[in-house]
Amino acid sequence: MEQLLLGMALSIASSLLWPDLPSNGWGWIILISGLIVVFRYRFAGAVLLGLSWAILFFNHELSWLKEQHISLPAQHELNVTVSAVYRKSDRQQLLVSVQSINRQSYWPEPAIRLTLSDKKTFLKRGDKLHIRARLKIPHGLGNPAGFNAERWLLGQGVTATGSISSFKLLYQADSSWRDNWLMKSRQLMQKFRQPELLMALIYGEQQDVDKADWQTLRDTGLIHLIAISGMHIGLIAWIGMALSRLLLQRWSEKLPGLHWLVGIAFALLYSALADFSAPTVRALCMLIIWIALRLWQREWSGIRIWLFALAIMLVIEPWSVFSAGFWLSFIAVGILGVAGFLWRKPSLWQIQWLMTLLLVPVQLVLFDGLSISSVLVNLPAGPWFTFSIVPVALISGLLVPIFPSLAYIGFWLCDLQLDWLMSALEWIQTWGSGWMAISFRQQLLLFWALAGWFIWRFSPVVMKREFGLLLLAGCGLLFAGCQSEPDWRVDMLDVGQGLSVLISQDERALLFDTGDAYQGGYNMADAAIFPMLEYRGIKQLDYLIVSHRDKDHSANWQRIAGKYPQARIVSSSALTVDTLICQRGQQWQWGKLQVMVLSPRSSSGGDVNEDSCVLRISDNQHSLLLTGDAERKAEAELIRLPRQLLQSQILSSPHHGSKSSSTPDFIAAVAPDYVVHSAGYQNRWHHPHPVVLSRYSQSQQWITAVDGLVSFEFSQNNTDIRPFRRLQPWYRQMDAWLVGDQPLK
Repeated sequence: MEQLLLGMALSIASSLLWPDLPSNGWGWIILISGLIVVFRYRFAGAVLLGLSWAILFFNHELSWLKEQHISLPAQHELNVTVSAVYRKSDRQQLLVSVQSINRQSYWPEPAIRLTLSDKKTFLKRGDKLHIRARLKIPHGLGNPAGFNAERWLLGQGVTATGSISSFKLLYQADSSWRDNWLMKSRQLMQKFRQPELLMALIYGEQQDVDKADWQTLRDTGLIHLIAISGMHIGLIAWIGMALSRLLLQRWSEKLPGLHWLVGIAFALLYSALADFSAPTVRALCMLIIWIALRLWQREWSGIRIWLFALAIMLVIEPWSVFSAGFWLSFIAVGILGVAGFLWRKPSLWQIQWLMTLLLVPVQLVLFDGLSISSVLVNLPAGPWFTFSIVPVALISGLLVPIFPSLAYIGFWLCDLQLDWLMSALEWIQTWGSGWMAISFRQQLLLFWALAGWFIWRFSPVVMKREFGLLLLAGCGLLFAGCQSEPDWRVDMLDVGQGLSVLISQDERALLFDTGDAYQGGYNMADAAIFPMLEYRGIKQLDYLIVSHRDKDHSANWQRIAGKYPQARIVSSSALTVDTLICQRGQQWQWGKLQVMVLSPRSSSGGDVNEDSCVLRISDNQHSLLLTGDAERKAEAELIRLPRQLLQSQILSSPHHGSKSSSTPDFIAAVAPDYVVHSAGYQNRWHHPHPVVLSRYSQSQQWITAVDGLVSFEFSQNNTDIRPFRRLQPWYRQMDAWLVGDQPLK
């Protein structure tokens, strides 16, 4: 049994790492092979069956994207039903299920996340709309650090996103019982200090929680206590069984499983209140399995129950494999089982440090950092939530429609405690952030150290041969520590429709342009630049260069300068009193590199594209030309320079590849071997223009919208080029599949 479950779970989970998604034909071949093999070789057969199911499922779920040519910028007509509404300060975000696209129906109905700029129209679950929207595949920034939007969207089963240009309300649904329940709860919490956190804790309504609060909870390692988990479902089931024993005891003799069934009923009710969110369904699944085994008087080991729940969830909803919460919750439950195996009756301290230690690799993979205060903060906070806040909050939530006065008292007590908690956490953070970003090199070292310790501590074979273990760990640390670093590196970041280039050497960096910032607070400093600086292990930003004032180049300069106040600001505009104004002829030595300003001859204030700072950076063997938004007039000035000053190995194309730039004479003068066009995915300006792409036909080209970050690493006479998306799994390279018949990669 364990072999079948493990094989199915591992094979479906492996889809996270597939370089491409095989076609349906391969899925059917593997399915038939699995059915033949499984009777003789259970594990191998289970692996094949899991692989076939994942291939067939993902192909079927994504097939509509190809049929509707979603890779092409176009308006689509959809009939949809609203599944969820998330209200922001400047817009609404709708999760919808689609009945038809351009009058064509699909099964199952695709799930799409749409943005509606209209804040006045109040939409709710169950409303039916006819809309016109511009759709695109799940697509986020393609950088090795920062938020993975593709994985997050697919983890929710969302196979496209888009923006609504117009809509017509076809049917207005009545408020559901859940909506009324939540509305009454919000009314009771109106004057509280932490109503958003309380709604997230009880009902899973996380969209209104302040970003600063989420950051505080993440940095202190407490974010898992706010999210709905198995503790919530288990506690609700226990409350249901306790009430059943109190009120229905005389019926239990005729119905032996009555108390368990009442417990499941309470858990189902609460799951519905929590909108059957993914964590809730996972916990509910494990509870039902456990109760079913008790009713059937079967004895299963903890590992079998864990594997069974994992396999069921992955088979029912393979999209769960992309959900970070899915793996965090299942791994956390598995660690509890490991603690019970190691110590039989583990103490709270033993569980806490084992949980913290074994979740380190998961946190590194998902978040590129660690909460260094997690253990100390969780020791008092864990029991506090378990025995005080969560029970009172859940009972109060259930009492809302029956005894609102009692519910109010319970909510007030929980709000008071949450306010104390947040105040304590803010005080702790005054002593320093509890979050520690870990660079890629440090992650490698940490992985090896953890692997070596775990083998030494828990492997009885190696414990008898400790010298061999030490040799193994030493080799691993040597391997990780001796990864050669390049002399210098250029990272052309993916910042959407904008520009930002990071040049680094010896843990020091120069940043050219800062990307854009948008209404609602989303900005490229937090989304891309800061994560990449941390990922590369940059300790000091020496230069912040802002080519000109255009928002997609300069929007985040103050935010970056605030975090790195020692950085020298260079710009065509007087951003500060100490700004060095770009002017042709300026040059300086920066470590191994020579930096030279080639344009403008004199800045008119940085408000026009022709004012863009144009920089050439060279180590006398390799060279890079950064052009900002320079256009024809600036290019005409540049080509008058001596050829050796302008010619460069790598070029960041002027003005994102606009046809108003990149004249043939300029391209001939620069003669680049490599060209990177920094542009947004399906941007409305159609950058880079096809005419410009054809002009660079003699050069190797990349587009950040398609290829993500493009990294150039220089060591002596060697140039190592790494376009990020081309090295990533299939789900981060869906464009290749949508424009042709090749496998999805």
